[in-house]
Amino acid sequence: MLTSKKSTLKPILESSGGIHLSAYLVNRGDLVYLKAQIREIISQSYDHLIPSLSLRERNKFLGPLDSLLVDARIFKKMKGNIGIFRNQDSFVVINIPIEIETFFQVASTFHVKPLLKWLQVDQEFLLLGFKKDCAHLYLGSQDSFKLIDSVILPDSFENSESLRSYFSAKGMSQLKMNENETFTWLSEWVTQLTKNSAPKLFIAGDSLIVEGIIGNFKYDNLVKTAVANSFGDHNVLDICIAIRKILKMHSKNCIDKAIKEFRFAEEENRACKNIFKISKAVVEGRVRKLIITDDINVFGSIDKNTGLLSIHPIDLDHEDDDVMDDLAQMVLRQGGEVIIASREEIPRSLPILAILDSDDEHIEKNEKLRVYDQPYLKQRNI
Repeated sequence: MLTSKKSTLKPILESSGGIHLSAYLVNRGDLVYLKAQIREIISQSYDHLIPSLSLRERNKFLGPLDSLLVDARIFKKMKGNIGIFRNQDSFVVINIPIEIETFFQVASTFHVKPLLKWLQVDQEFLLLGFKKDCAHLYLGSQDSFKLIDSVILPDSFENSESLRSYFSAKGMSQLKMNENETFTWLSEWVTQLTKNSAPKLFIAGDSLIVEGIIGNFKYDNLVKTAVANSFGDHNVLDICIAIRKILKMHSKNCIDKAIKEFRFAEEENRACKNIFKISKAVVEGRVRKLIITDDINVFGSIDKNTGLLSIHPIDLDHEDDDVMDDLAQMVLRQGGEVIIASREEIPRSLPILAILDSDDEHIEKNEKLRVYDQPYLKQRNI
């Protein structure tokens, strides 16, 4: 069964309360350089945690980072940049295959903007490729591509005349019934593998087979245009490259679409670009979509009851955080959408924009949140 990046990152994105250490390391393949970054992070963390933890508590909290200086074998498996996330209950080191800058922060939540950008620009996808006698399912992203599973197809898939009969209005009813069962079974096969994750599914193979699959396959994220009209060992990597280009363009279009949506929302008085007003709207659960820049951090704190925002010139202590990062996490928990963009992509280079719910949408969202917030339902994960 597939597990999406989003599911894997969910505990980091949603963790809150207590001390959270976030560190992003630039990986140039130079172990000496990586260790130098870790030493600097440990040194700054000791100073940053003095008001909050005793010397013994600091040593215990930072112990896993000290261990990386002694045994750094984990970094040999990582081709991309690196994220380190430490709170009092967990220690996570992950590979982040997008461009980042060395960054360190101690706060009451993890710093997640780089992770949100990763999810946005490095979308996972499925490729279902059909040969005459079998089908292969692959899982890919911008930096990985692997075979997940394979199945044997019925004999009729090898016979072009049988397929033509199936797709024609004059096709034999028994053949149609058999093939319908096959399409249903294929749909169930993919559905079972994607219970926890449902990325976009691309289809490749003989045009007759692909036509039948696209017309009869039940999968919410199915791309209903063949990505290739043939499939085999000779072109599977070329197909993968073509899909990556499509998804890169889709990520770019998401930003353009969000900016256009913001302009339409301005005309309807459902847009906001003042960070103090946005903070209040987020706490009230009125933000449908948040657009934030990854170019700058704005340190401060948010009153979770009123939305009152305090901005500080520097990161003062572990109660301080990048408030745009905090606002993004709050919007995600409320079921909203967050778009990460560069300042050049945002009108007038503003650091943050918000698209608000209409009054009806706000009432409906609040009803859902009130139901979810009942303790009995929370305990049962409903």
